[in-house]
Amino acid sequence: MTDEDFASRLSAAGNDVEAMLAELLAARASPGEIARPERLTAAMRHATLAGGKRLRPFLVMEAARLYGAQGRPVLRAAAAIE
Repeated sequence: MTDEDFASRLSAAGNDVEAMLAELLAARASPGEIARPERLTAAMRHATLAGGKRLRPFLVMEAARLYGAQGRPVLRAAAAIE
């Protein structure tokens, strides 16, 4: 893998994780949730959506890929790590 490939994959993974975090931490409650305290959600959004390289989620996604796992479950696990 070249440096350009690595940078491209890291960037793509970061964008995917960012979108998943925004979805998971949306103000609206997900089906089956009893409550979603606004103040707690705002604090979580502030802590996780402040940007960054998203290296930890990238490593989770790459490790999963080595074992043939991919898709939304892997992306949710990567977002959870962040």
